[in-house]
Amino acid sequence: MAENDASVLARLRKPEYTGENRCTPCTIVNVAIAAAASVLVWVAAGPAGEIVAGGLAAAVLAGSLVTIYLWGYLVPGTPTLTKRYLPDRVLALFDKHPLDEHDEESWDAVEQREREQRDAVDPEEFLLSAAVVAPCDHEDDLCFADEFGRRLDEYTEQYRDEQPSVEDIEVLFDADPEAVTRQESEHPTFEVYNRLRSWPSEAALIADVAADRALRAHTDRWTEVPVGQRANILESLRSFRQTCPLCGGGVELGTDTVESCCRSYDVARARCIDCDETLLEFDPSMIEADDAGQPA
Repeated sequence: MAENDASVLARLRKPEYTGENRCTPCTIVNVAIAAAASVLVWVAAGPAGEIVAGGLAAAVLAGSLVTIYLWGYLVPGTPTLTKRYLPDRVLALFDKHPLDEHDEESWDAVEQREREQRDAVDPEEFLLSAAVVAPCDHEDDLCFADEFGRRLDEYTEQYRDEQPSVEDIEVLFDADPEAVTRQESEHPTFEVYNRLRSWPSEAALIADVAADRALRAHTDRWTEVPVGQRANILESLRSFRQTCPLCGGGVELGTDTVESCCRSYDVARARCIDCDETLLEFDPSMIEADDAGQPA
């Protein structure tokens, strides 16, 4: 019986407006509407007596709250109207940018981050001095250095046939075996020391794991870099990829509009052309700032 009830609720629920996608400003607006409607019913039904009026008002409020819980709104179109007409500074109070971290830091994590900041390296200087990247032959930019590029291709090919495992994530974050678990999620996600680590696609995960193994084989200095900074460097190295780590096709850079619970954002996206896997997402203003620094 309980399973049937859960099944009915699941069919009634609108996932695009509930759960992680619930718009908090929309919920607040709709709860206010529900409260106002119940008051109006109570006033209108007053001549029938307090018990009748109170019962009707309570029924309206309860039904409205259930509807908001299942649908995310009471009045159709509220999510769209909220995005359109509420000031952005108000929406920002309840929203997270889609590129933001989704987990909160504990005190241990804060202390770890402070230690890593003290021991951090200059990423570009490190990659150049370790011969991981080098000036490109035919353009004013940086590319993978030849030797490292060949090593990276070997590891990437290996992971096309055998997907990265929990053990690979343990190595990636220097974690104990019991500290890493794979999570059920739309995207590749692992819990590492009670912190969720996720990738936008299987291609991005392969890119990072293969690059980590290539760097470990290429230079002893890689393991001296703080773990948190290593993760950031691996992410940035995805932007050097000319071929998709998963399907082997080309990679292109474009801009997409991403919907969060409350707002819409423009996000720059490096994606695999053949399989549409996302390699990297970042703020488009980073490209504009980069272009502004280039000589005319």
